[in-house]
Amino acid sequence: MSGLNAIMDNSLSALLAAQTGLATSGHNIANAHTPGFNRQDVIFGTRRPEIMAYGAIGRGVQVMGIRRIQDEFLLGNLRSQTSRLHSYAAVDTALYDIEGILGSVDNDHLGDALNNFFEAWNDLAQPPSNESLKLNVVAKAKTLVADFQAIDEALRSLESDLELRIQGETENLNRLLREIGELNRQVMAAETNGHPANDLRDQRDLKITQLSELAQISVLEREDGSKDIILAGRTMVARDRVTQFEGIYRPDGDGYTFAVVTEGNQQDVTLSPGKLEGLLAARDIHVREVREHLNSVAMQLITEVNELHTQGLTSGGRGVMFFTGDSMHTIGINEALLNNENLVAIGQTGTAADNDIALAIADLGRSSLHGPDRKSVSESYRSAITDVAGRSSSYQFMVENQLSLVASLSARMASVSGVSLDEEGANLVRYQNSYNAAAKVIATVQEMYDTLLNIV
Repeated sequence: MSGLNAIMDNSLSALLAAQTGLATSGHNIANAHTPGFNRQDVIFGTRRPEIMAYGAIGRGVQVMGIRRIQDEFLLGNLRSQTSRLHSYAAVDTALYDIEGILGSVDNDHLGDALNNFFEAWNDLAQPPSNESLKLNVVAKAKTLVADFQAIDEALRSLESDLELRIQGETENLNRLLREIGELNRQVMAAETNGHPANDLRDQRDLKITQLSELAQISVLEREDGSKDIILAGRTMVARDRVTQFEGIYRPDGDGYTFAVVTEGNQQDVTLSPGKLEGLLAARDIHVREVREHLNSVAMQLITEVNELHTQGLTSGGRGVMFFTGDSMHTIGINEALLNNENLVAIGQTGTAADNDIALAIADLGRSSLHGPDRKSVSESYRSAITDVAGRSSSYQFMVENQLSLVASLSARMASVSGVSLDEEGANLVRYQNSYNAAAKVIATVQEMYDTLLNIV
């Protein structure tokens, strides 16, 4: 009887092992499309054999554990490259928006307005001069001022939009840090029996991957199963203790920046590549630099035109300032000119043949008033457009390359950790056959029991 009991026990262990395998494959199939889910596999091992006088008799199979199939090195590399992708993409999007505001190298409103303004002065310089040509100069100046102010407003609006996106992503970052800390607590509680909490670990790794989109991070796993998150050189999550980022708005022009407050001390933070760093770079470097460049173009236009125009002479006396202001935002036309176009100066003497002021202002589109070493107003503007186009092309190339790299790493991760429905279907058949075979052994043993009982 003891021999039949051993066979029955072996078969029962096979049934339980097959059931575990079927349950695990079913779990994999159910979560085939669950974000962040890693394929699970049952680890089987033989039971310790029973030693008899004639040798060792096997005592069946046991389930040693259920493991997540994951490559930590590959996952870390994927997160790092994903951080760079989102950094490049944030800047690329901002540059695309800037190009939409300014136009292309071959088709831009402000460039046309500048050319039309200088062309109007050139027309005014050609004899015979008449009042309609002075009106045309003022009209083209109005269009130019309107374009400068529209671009300034659009760039300020883009900067404000980036500011709001930075604030929103900061809130997302803090939320993810809190959720990772809470999942650390749940993992530590669930693994007190020594078995890994696979599904909780999947949820936590998904949050960590989402966090890596916002900023590049380092992850350290402790012996208790928790994971520390290191960001910008600081440990932001240690077990279930979480340090939050604080957004600091600086009214002195630095805009929205980041700080970490620990034990009452506030320390500024420089973020590593990720969406937040990309948004900050888009705001602080690209949008602001373009606006500053165009402000310098407006200032050069205002200064050089005024310098020449005040040297002129009209029926009303010495030439007045043509433009007011000192930037795109403040540029305007002298109210006196708007009220009386006759104050537009053509020459220095006021005679009909004198057109040197008009010619000199028209020439500002080709050369600077302050010598050949300086760019003309049109050249300064053209360099701004060309610079934006160059940056946009460069970042578009980087985004495309990074997309290809991330896609390749994602495919490799899917091949390692992803669920293959074909493979799981084959596993179901394999476990079903094992279960049926074990059940047949049990049925055979039952018949042997009946035979013995009938003999007795």
